Amino acid sequence: MSGQTPSSSLHPSSSSSSSQQQQQHNISSNNLQSEYDNEIKEFHFHVYWFQTNVASYESAVKLRERILQLVKEGFFKGVVPLKNGINTVPRGPHPVGSFEVWCAREDFARCYSWFVLNRGAHSILIHPLTKQEIEDHSSRAAWLGTPVPLDLSRLTPFLEEVPSQYPELGLGYSAPTN
Repeated sequence: MSGQTPSSSLHPSSSSSSSQQQQQHNISSNNLQSEYDNEIKEFHFHVYWFQTNVASYESAVKLRERILQLVKEGFFKGVVPLKNGINTVPRGPHPVGSFEVWCAREDFARCYSWFVLNRGAHSILIHPLTKQEIEDHSSRAAWLGTPVPLDLSRLTPFLEEVPSQYPELGLGYSAPTN
């Protein structure tokens, strides 16, 4: 114990302790940044109806029109019924009539809440938008109402980049970073 008192040998020096704390902080900051980078920032809500059922179709059209009105009035800021409108026949992995609503994470809680209260008899698939379409539409998906079997063979297993749909809004993946 040359030159050290028993108590000083049991406690690391303040510079060593400070260095360890800084290193732990850097590791924690890197892990935290990784969590932010991996966070899902955009979602789709797919509203389904039976395309051979007139009442089901009319109900879906009214639901979509109400969403468009709420976007126009500013209730939804990061919610957009996609430009392709209403699919009156199966499209992509969706085996029945549908329309799609894009939602940025900034408005997810409001959008989810609204659909819970207003979906009527429609089943709604909710899925994230990432580079992994098949996982997004299956193991990462959630349903309001009765799930509808999807044709996952129509999807790409891995995309080169996350699909960016409304960068002009500056939300979701297009939002400024921290």
